[in-house]
Amino acid sequence: MVVTMTPRQLVSRVLAVALCAFTLAQVNYPVLAPQPQLAVFALLGLVICFLNIPIHPTLKDNAVAKASDILLAVLTTVCCGWVLVQNEPFFQRLWQDGSSLGNRAGFETSADILVGVIGLLIVIEAARRSLGWALPIMSGLFLVYAYIGPSMPDWLFPHRGYSIERIVAQTFLQAQGTFGVALSVMFTYVFLFVIFGAFLAATGATRFIIDFAQSVFGSSPGGPAKVAVLSSGLMGSLSGSAVANTATTGTFTIPMMRSAGFKATTAAGIQAAASSGGALMPPVMGAGAYMM
Repeated sequence: MVVTMTPRQLVSRVLAVALCAFTLAQVNYPVLAPQPQLAVFALLGLVICFLNIPIHPTLKDNAVAKASDILLAVLTTVCCGWVLVQNEPFFQRLWQDGSSLGNRAGFETSADILVGVIGLLIVIEAARRSLGWALPIMSGLFLVYAYIGPSMPDWLFPHRGYSIERIVAQTFLQAQGTFGVALSVMFTYVFLFVIFGAFLAATGATRFIIDFAQSVFGSSPGGPAKVAVLSSGLMGSLSGSAVANTATTGTFTIPMMRSAGFKATTAAGIQAAASSGGALMPPVMGAGAYMM
């Protein structure tokens, strides 16, 4: 049977393969500087997001919405490409004012600020599509708080405030925000375990773990939830990553719990807690154990 794909699906799959290959190559044999690495990582991830998650579920087949997805993908390429070019020594001839983006912190050009504003809005929109409105709203509130600090009453922790240029620079252009510690940990550690988890799922190892857990707890009261906990613990002992754990075992255990009558939120909560705990299982024990 021949599976036909739309051009968008084909591009998405090519980019997904490129993302995995780039991450594996750069983590083991780095060629780019740290921030350019994260810029390429974010670029591929954001473009995949916009090509696969519509602006709204009801507008999945709307021509205007599809055009906006492509526009956002192009803007993502421009913004992340700017961070890449303006930080990577290989492109030194293209640097603004003869210095890298990091070295001109506090003295960003108008082009830098424009790219930063667009890039920040793109990241917030990608978060909205992927996670819903909660995170974008919280992010927006913190951005507003950073700007209007001097106008805040005493009981709301006023501060001297920050200019729009400084907010944009610290949240997108420099290494404290979008391209900071969180994305670096995702790039260096977490995504590798996600790839490993996908490999286990493709080879049937995940299905074996689920079947084993179901044979132990499947017939007991609350069995599907216990299956989720045990399978997440076993999977966590291999991957050490809560994200990889959820992405692999969750695709089996959450539908299993829902079919047994668990609410969607309850099933998701059980799987999230089980995956987080499973990441601390020996022998890998995740990064969290060492941090504690």
